[in-house]
Amino acid sequence: MKRFEYKHIRLDYKGRGITQEINILDIDGERIRAWGDNTEVPTLPEMFSKLGADGWEMVSHVVNQDNQANGVTFHYYNFKREIA
Repeated sequence: MKRFEYKHIRLDYKGRGITQEINILDIDGERIRAWGDNTEVPTLPEMFSKLGADGWEMVSHVVNQDNQANGVTFHYYNFKREIA
């Protein structure tokens, strides 16, 4: 039987998200303030390239737009990869 591990990502883009720069990034419930040797969080393409190279497959993406309360639009991504 196949076994999987999962990664849960929540993010909010800087501005309107045109440049795909990330303002808030939480991975598995932990706030990420730097990525590898960089002092900033990655852009979405940088993060997805790294996750794909590490064998992670995206299984869902949900958007929660909350403009009434705080003007934040959170994106929720869920990934899985097989445990060898």
